[in-house]
Amino acid sequence: MNRRSTQIDTIHAALAPPVRRALDAIRRAVHAAAPGAEECLSYGMPAVRYEGKPLVAWRAAAKHCAFHPLSGQTVAACRDVLGDYDTSPGTIRFTPDRVLPPSVVKRLVEARINENRALGAKPEPSGTAARTTATKTRKKVAKKVAKKVPKKQVTEAGTKRVKKAAEASPAKRSAGTRPATGHVGRKGKRRDG
Repeated sequence: MNRRSTQIDTIHAALAPPVRRALDAIRRAVHAAAPGAEECLSYGMPAVRYEGKPLVAWRAAAKHCAFHPLSGQTVAACRDVLGDYDTSPGTIRFTPDRVLPPSVVKRLVEARINENRALGAKPEPSGTAARTTATKTRKKVAKKVAKKVPKKQVTEAGTKRVKKAAEASPAKRSAGTRPATGHVGRKGKRRDG
């Protein structure tokens, strides 16, 4: 079952007719090559997830259309079928009058599926799961840092820094590299350098 996105329908509807036809052809070819793919937006572009993993994306630019396998390895592996299409690592550019053939799109999509499976990539968390995962990761990192740096060492180091600054002569303290600006700080106190 193909899961189509109304957001992508809206994006395609706003395009000029030749560009819309070209990108609709790419969309159909992607779904033919990856039955059950779920449409989404990736980096603001129409894209597809397959088995929960980002697969490919496509978009319209000012002077061309682009197909993004979301991997430079896929473009390099399929260079033989891309012929004289303009490519860069991760992008294949084409014009609305010279759309990528469905057979080429199928080969690119299949290569991407195989690459995802070989990497054993975990599905991207989305929504609440993504926020929960990020929060847990931050907490784990904070705990590791706290274990490595005991509070006493931090306090002692901070105290030592304060004493060294206080021991410095008034000439050294006022001889900063910044010129006097007459700046007024946040609390309304005048700071003259």
